[in-house]
Amino acid sequence: MNTPTPPYTVKMINTAGLSADERRAAELRFRMALEAGVGGRDHVLPALQACMLARLLLEDLTPIDLASDEFSAEREVIAMWEKAEDQAIMTALKPLGRDTGEARFEISI
Repeated sequence: MNTPTPPYTVKMINTAGLSADERRAAELRFRMALEAGVGGRDHVLPALQACMLARLLLEDLTPIDLASDEFSAEREVIAMWEKAEDQAIMTALKPLGRDTGEARFEISI
């Protein structure tokens, strides 16, 4: 059974000390955990785009304005993405069992 290709790619960068197999496995764990965190493969890009838009809308607000109920939806969108991304990072890196330094994951279309 062929699994459709995701509409995005995940690349782990700054991976000094990791083999190509370790990097690929971490990228796969990250992708799978991120998809689970946002509700599926088809929701990754819309969730990321919504988070980026919400951050843009909030970037010039004062702390008092930011705390307003008027912006609760934007804060919730950002929190949902950050929770899913944080969990995906932990899921991807934990099996490596060592400090990965400046390693991070990039999502691209």
